[in-house]
Amino acid sequence: MAALLDEGRGMERTRNDSAENLAYAALGLLIFFALWQLAGKAGVAGSALPPLSDVVNTLRDPEILPLLMSSAEYTLASAAKGLFFGGTLAVLLAAVMHLLPPLRPGLDRLAVLVNATPPIAIGPILIVVFSRSQTPAALAGIQVFFIFYVAASSGLAAASPALRRVMAGFGASAWKQMVHLEVPAALPHLAGGLKAAVSASFLGAILGEWFGAPQGLGLMILNAMQNFQIRLMWAAVVVAAAMSLTVFLAAAALEEFVSRRFSR
Repeated sequence: MAALLDEGRGMERTRNDSAENLAYAALGLLIFFALWQLAGKAGVAGSALPPLSDVVNTLRDPEILPLLMSSAEYTLASAAKGLFFGGTLAVLLAAVMHLLPPLRPGLDRLAVLVNATPPIAIGPILIVVFSRSQTPAALAGIQVFFIFYVAASSGLAAASPALRRVMAGFGASAWKQMVHLEVPAALPHLAGGLKAAVSASFLGAILGEWFGAPQGLGLMILNAMQNFQIRLMWAAVVVAAAMSLTVFLAAAALEEFVSRRFSR
């Protein structure tokens, strides 16, 4: 009974802490918006930083809003493709490395090489290998690959050595140990990697759109910047940031659930 009461108190404290953190985050966001509005009205950065109210009016423009939404949909689809394929490839390579330890040095160096290559340098290569329309998704996948590889490899190694010895003593193969012990232990790490990777996938997709994608928020930002459409540029940036933040919060909620479920 005492253990149940302690667990209930712990869950209540966790809920209170989450509500407090959410309140602080909302307050910080309101302060940021207020400072943006004041700085824009005061002309601190000239025409490069319009007031927030002007950006909101641009977002509400019936001629611009459909274009922003279609561009956001294209960017979201590219980021989702990159997140799925880059994450899947990273997890598979981490699993192969875990089952075949002699391959670890080579796979680790490959992951570091992919992560160290500047995205702007491999964009033209991706255009040749894939196409202009698929380059945003490919670049998003490259951006998330290293994050998922590190999360999966460290997660698979986090299982209890004592439980490994017990399973080995009962004759469990390395494959069965991974499926029944190591993969569940790795899930909190993968959820944390997902939270870190969602922002990277949006960044990769937007950068990839600069290499000639047919549409997307990245292309809209680039065109607006080149044509000195400052309000439109900031409107596209706000939409991209809002999408990334929304997906990040969803990933954070998933991480919290997975950590509670599988970290015991």
